[in-house]
Amino acid sequence: MINTKSNLTTGILIGVGLSVTAYYLYMKNKDKVDDFLKSQGINIPGAGSGKDYAGMSLEELVGTKEHIEDLIAEMEHKMKEQAKK
Repeated sequence: MINTKSNLTTGILIGVGLSVTAYYLYMKNKDKVDDFLKSQGINIPGAGSGKDYAGMSLEELVGTKEHIEDLIAEMEHKMKEQAKK
């Protein structure tokens, strides 16, 4: 019984330690990791928040505007579909 409890405690401590280490490394290299994931087609919610819109180029602003318009259209479509039910 004691051996099982000891193994459980050891496992939990190792898991927490690895999680904290991974989080630290991610936060230290957040921009690089987010750029890599974005290049692989993985969209990370909230990764683009806090952007300096005044420092963006015209192309970036237009792309952001189009993305927002697409999101609005999708939400309106979902609301219309739910209203039909």
